[in-house]
Amino acid sequence: MKRVVLAFSGGRGTMAALHILKRRFGRNVITFTANLGQRSSTEGLCERAIELGASSAHIADLREPFLRDYVWPALRAGAVCSTGYALAHALARPLIVKELVRIAKEEGASCIAHGCAAKSNDQVRFEISAAALAPELKVLSPLREANLLRQDEVVRYCRQHRLPTEVDECRFSITENLYGASVQWDRAPDPFANVPEDVYRQTAPIAATPDEPSELQISFKEGLPTALDGEVLPPVQLVERLKTVAGTHGVGRLTTVEDRLIGIKMVEVYEQPAATALHRARQALERLVLSKDLLDFKEKVSARYAAMTYEGFWFSELRAALDGFVASSSRFVTGDVRLSFFRGNCEVKGVRSIYSLYSQGLADPSAEGDRLTHQAVQGFVETLKQPLRSSTRTPHR
Repeated sequence: MKRVVLAFSGGRGTMAALHILKRRFGRNVITFTANLGQRSSTEGLCERAIELGASSAHIADLREPFLRDYVWPALRAGAVCSTGYALAHALARPLIVKELVRIAKEEGASCIAHGCAAKSNDQVRFEISAAALAPELKVLSPLREANLLRQDEVVRYCRQHRLPTEVDECRFSITENLYGASVQWDRAPDPFANVPEDVYRQTAPIAATPDEPSELQISFKEGLPTALDGEVLPPVQLVERLKTVAGTHGVGRLTTVEDRLIGIKMVEVYEQPAATALHRARQALERLVLSKDLLDFKEKVSARYAAMTYEGFWFSELRAALDGFVASSSRFVTGDVRLSFFRGNCEVKGVRSIYSLYSQGLADPSAEGDRLTHQAVQGFVETLKQPLRSSTRTPHR
C-alpha cells in the first residue's frame, strides 16, 4: 500500500487530516513536525500522532536552518510585501516541504500531505514547493478532498470523531515562529473593528510597555545581522533577544487588508517585532553605503523577491538568481545601527560604516567645513536645464 507523509502541527486542521488519511492509508501515515520557535510546545506531538494512528512520527528543530537559509536571504534582499508583511510564514513553508520530501524519500512514501485551510495561502505554497522539489510525489489536501472547506466544518469533524484538540471554542488560532505570528480567524472580522488584545503573543499592549525607551545596536556584515550591542550571536539567539526587546515595547504589530493568492481580500493581523527591527536597521545602513542607482534598482528587486516568496516560488530559478544580485550589492552593507524602542515605535538613532558614502565635508553648510566644489554646480545645473530649453517651442514668424 502507498505511504504518505503529513505535515503535522497538532492543530485541529492537521488532526482532522491525519484522521482522514488513516482511514484511507491505514497504518501507512507518517507525520512530520517542525520546531520553528513557535510558542506552543512541540513536545508530545509525536506521541499524539502515534495515538491518532500514524505509523511513525518525525520531529526536527529547524530554527537555525530557517533563519540561516530562508529568513537571512530574504532580509538581505529587503523582501517585505507592500502591506508591510515580512513573510514570516511564507518563508517557513518551503523549508517544511523540503523536509517532507526528504522524509518521503527515506520512508519510501509516494505522497506528501498538508492540513491547510481551503482559503489559505499556505496550500498554494506547499503544493508549488513540492512541484519544484519532487514532481514525482503526489500532494494530498485531505481537508479539501473531504470537502471540509470551512473552519466550522473542521470543528464539527473533530468533535464527531472525538479528536483531542483543545481549540474548538476559540475565536481564532495563531500560527507562529521565531520571525513572526499571524492570526487565523474562525469568522471573518470587520476591517473597521478593533483587533482584540488577546490575539497578540509576541508584543505588549502600549499601556503595558515600559516608561523608558530601550536601545540596541545591531551589527551587520555584508547585509546580514551578526551581533547585538557588540556581542556576536548565532542567528537564533540574536532573533530571540531582539524579539523580546522589541516586543516588550509593543513594536511590530500590523493589521492590514491583504489580497490572498486565491483572489479574495482578507483582514490579516501579524506580529513581527524582530523582523520590524531588522528591516528598519538594514534599510538605514543601506542608505548610508549604497549609491542612489543601486538603491533604486534594489527596491525593484526587493519587491519581486517578496512577491515570489509570498506566492510560493521560493525554489524558482529567478529567486535563486536574484540572490546573486543581492549578495553582490550587499558587499559593503557592513556596519552598526542604533535602534530605540518605545511605545510601539522603532526609531533609528544612529548608523555608521567603514564603507559610508556620507561625507561631512561635502554636506557641511559652513564656510569652514565645506569641501564641495561649488564652481562645478553651475555647469551641472546648466546641463540639466538644456533639454527643457531645447523643447521649448515658439512659433516661427
